[in-house]
Amino acid sequence: MELYVVRRAGPKADSVAVRTPASPAVEQPAVDSCQSLFWALDGRHLVVLGKRWHVEVFSVVELAGRRFMQLSLDGPAHHMLTLRLTPQTPVRRLVPTVLLWLSHPESSAAVIDVV
Repeated sequence: MELYVVRRAGPKADSVAVRTPASPAVEQPAVDSCQSLFWALDGRHLVVLGKRWHVEVFSVVELAGRRFMQLSLDGPAHHMLTLRLTPQTPVRRLVPTVLLWLSHPESSAAVIDVV
């Protein structure tokens, strides 16, 4: 499945709209599972501002009441990204967070809070 991000013009220039091609509904695993977080992103292809990215999840770990996801993002460049979230963070927030980060990627590894 591919996901696309389109930058919005106007006063909210940093906001993004996420479009997905039509696809059948897929049942999501339980939000509180580290495994569901892994499968939510691993192997996905994302298209951000016309650039194609492949996401590989290295790990999802729980530490001190937080969860950390380590990602490899391969596209026009290679980036490492860590997502920091709580056990209550819904899976549906992961992809928009990565899409937004890829619209302004940093050259070094980054830790992003998913709220």
